Amino acid sequence: MNLFYPTSGALVILAIFGFFIGRQSRDLLRVGEYREFLWRLIPTLSTAVFIAGLPFIMEQATFDNYGPVLFVYLGGAAVLTVVMARAVAPDERQAGMAFRKGEYEKAAALYEDLITRRPLPRYYSALAASLDASGNPYGALEAAEQAIKGDPKLGIALYNRASALAALGEKSRARSDLQNVFRTDSSRVLRRAAAEALESLEKG
Repeated sequence: MNLFYPTSGALVILAIFGFFIGRQSRDLLRVGEYREFLWRLIPTLSTAVFIAGLPFIMEQATFDNYGPVLFVYLGGAAVLTVVMARAVAPDERQAGMAFRKGEYEKAAALYEDLITRRPLPRYYSALAASLDASGNPYGALEAAEQAIKGDPKLGIALYNRASALAALGEKSRARSDLQNVFRTDSSRVLRRAAAEALESLEKG
């Protein structure tokens, strides 16, 4: 069986996947967290190594054991990838899960713990969102300020500060932050949310 084309296709897919992971983590590069950035790419890179080695492994297989060898190799690669992916930023994943479940106070406590160990702007921004959602706009504003101070180009931090400012009645400053979201590092989803928030402020 010629594995060149399926192997090449899988590597292209992994490259695209790695590109999007890198885009989501580029804020780490801006603050000099290169090790943390590379650590988040390790699951994708390790899977790529396994996929690239597949043709060489299968060349050693015989007609009788071709299926089992392929199954064991790919199964081992999948298990290792999952294990390594879960090992990347488990505390951050736990905090994010708490936020998505609506457990905002728990999420805030987890992000505060993360900040004591790694004071990254992304954690301050997430803390701001958690505090704002839990009804503490003053704390949210302070956390968002710390995030923006550490990384002025972090669009989500501007969005979170705008939310806190709006809750405190400072609509002019909130509007300015929302407009700046479009000039910073922000995803399409974030820009759409900022546009909706701007529209809401205008109506209010």
